[in-house]
Amino acid sequence: MKGNNEAGGDGDPGASRHGNFINYYKFHPANERICQLPQGVWFSQHPDRKYIALDVGCNAGELTIELRKFLQDNLTVNTDINLLGIDLDPILIQRARENNFNQSITFECLDFVLSQNRNDIIKNYLTKFDRNKFDVIFCFSITMWIHLNHGDEGLVKFLEDICSYTQMLVIEPQPWKCYRNASRRLRRSGEQDFTLINFLKFNGDMEKHIIDICTKKCGFQKVSTSENNSWGRKLLIFNKN
Repeated sequence: MKGNNEAGGDGDPGASRHGNFINYYKFHPANERICQLPQGVWFSQHPDRKYIALDVGCNAGELTIELRKFLQDNLTVNTDINLLGIDLDPILIQRARENNFNQSITFECLDFVLSQNRNDIIKNYLTKFDRNKFDVIFCFSITMWIHLNHGDEGLVKFLEDICSYTQMLVIEPQPWKCYRNASRRLRRSGEQDFTLINFLKFNGDMEKHIIDICTKKCGFQKVSTSENNSWGRKLLIFNKN
């Protein structure tokens, strides 16, 4: 029986309960997300020429590293860009650290929803740059896993907490069909299904639900929506009102 983050054959990423696929970028290359990001919206409101970003659910860090290169190309020359990547899987974080040769990128093992020391880790990181918020937080394909494991209230709280830490937010929502696929793969691997999947009131058009939460509950406004990537997902970009 496969582990939760092992891949299957024939292009099947395998089953996972938390989305911590061991070879995620084999199926969803980092450069596809980079190509979806717009130009001209990345700037810091601070005069210190520092730009601070957080990548939530960073996996093995390949996309985090590419994000820094993208920001370096799209921000003012001589801007000091620093990224923190977090993931709940210690094996993936160890891989990210081993593959990282840039001192401006830091990786920490942290479950954003459940870790009791979350605020300490994030605030300590921000304090190093004399900040209390990130310029941008990236959330690529993680909202479904939080929703499936923590329910409607957990999804709302996650987005509210994320928004409290940042001026700009980038989210890649998973469509509802991905929920069904994740459930089917888990059951097919012999694991127990997600216990909350049949009780979620937020279903169907997940993009609309996430936009509503971010705009109506969190006080953000949507400033950009990308085209779909090759696996049918788009990026939503929000700014604090």
